[in-house]
Amino acid sequence: MRSVSQQKYFNLSVLYNEHLTLGFKHSRKIMINQTFPIAERLATNGLMLIAQLQQLLNNEAELLKTGAQITEINALVDKKQPLIHQLNQFSRQMAQVLTTETLPNDQNGMLQYLEKAKATGLASDNMRQLWADIIQTTQRCQDLNEQNGASIDILRRHTQRSLYILKGNTQAPNTYGKDGSTKSELHSHTLISV
Repeated sequence: MRSVSQQKYFNLSVLYNEHLTLGFKHSRKIMINQTFPIAERLATNGLMLIAQLQQLLNNEAELLKTGAQITEINALVDKKQPLIHQLNQFSRQMAQVLTTETLPNDQNGMLQYLEKAKATGLASDNMRQLWADIIQTTQRCQDLNEQNGASIDILRRHTQRSLYILKGNTQAPNTYGKDGSTKSELHSHTLISV
């Protein structure tokens, strides 16, 4: 069963693909006045999806700070997967819009697209703001994801050290070999014998 946001996104996706199919039957180049309303709806929905991802990343950061159970963190990962899939679809569809207008599929291409819309007389201020919000929110998501990844790595190393101690292994400090790579030696002794 699809959520409301997934259904809206699916409907936009179907509408966009049908529009492209019809457009290509009549002309190889769809003019910006035809692609712009679609791009604006895609951007509105894309921003909503990115905001949902940001919220999940914030929740993940909180769980990592409080030392939550792995099952709670895994539940968030399960929620992020469909969002990431939808965001990838959004990215592909925006790339199709830019390609249709023979613009590069990057930030510069989108800026050119917005300028083209403005030059054509389309009211592009809302779309320009949507795109700025998408870029800003995406950057926050990237920062949060990197912070969460670093936290997970610290927890992983801490868990690994704890396991070494419980098993009676102590880890000697890392040293460097002749080739510059780090080496770590394990020393083992029995802590408890039954």
